[in-house]
Amino acid sequence: MINMIKADIYRLVRTKGFYVALFLMLLMMSVSIYLVQPGAVSMTGEIPSNSQAYPMDQITAEDYSNMSVSQMREFMLGSEGYMLDVDIAAANMNLYYIFIFIAALVISADFSSGGVKNTLSSAISRRKYFISKALLVNICCVALLFLNNYLAHFLDIICNGKNLAADLATITKITLLQLPAILFVIALQTGLAFLLRKTSVFNTVVIPLVLIFQLLLSIAVMIFDINDKYLYYEIQSMLSNMTADPTKRYILNSCLLCFAAAAVCYAVGYISFKKAEIK
Repeated sequence: MINMIKADIYRLVRTKGFYVALFLMLLMMSVSIYLVQPGAVSMTGEIPSNSQAYPMDQITAEDYSNMSVSQMREFMLGSEGYMLDVDIAAANMNLYYIFIFIAALVISADFSSGGVKNTLSSAISRRKYFISKALLVNICCVALLFLNNYLAHFLDIICNGKNLAADLATITKITLLQLPAILFVIALQTGLAFLLRKTSVFNTVVIPLVLIFQLLLSIAVMIFDINDKYLYYEIQSMLSNMTADPTKRYILNSCLLCFAAAAVCYAVGYISFKKAEIK
């Protein structure tokens, strides 16, 4: 199984898709750092700031629309007490789209190319195959989470100054608190990759999945008047809330929910893979 993981890593770092994923992550981060505002791929297009010193709360929509990019940057740089790297971490649902590359390259591509049949015809069982693939996806995606948060922190200091950055211990704490939600996202994509198998089908389903879910959730909130406390456990809200000094009860509930949901995703993916006819 270790040899299989090593072989997958060898192939992964030699594919263009892996470097496209890194480039997109760096691009989104760079734009956020230059504009001194977190950006997000979501229905609203932005993540509400958790910072009480968020400068955008201090100007009107009219003032905002009249500002050029350079004026906005200057305005944001003049703020005190605002931590840009923390708000970039709050927008980490962006990583969902980066993780798609990893899951597709490690798992779906094997089904599309027929490589899975050759692997299973050797001494590798389906259980070992599933575990090795899931483990590699987790390792890569968790590494990207830490890379994203730490790189945003250091680039923020270099480009914008220490006054707009939190300390390293705070960023580490936020990253660890976000880990359960990220592990659920990884499990969701891993389970779907084994369920759907073909890369084209996987991409078609997974890419719009979050936006569709958020749209349906918004409709459900309007129709059924859902209590706000349940919305705090929506995955994007969870990642954002973990940057705002959450309570121990919220952390515990989030961890239990994420681990339970991740277990279901893995179970569905494995059962589907175990029963599938590999061609």
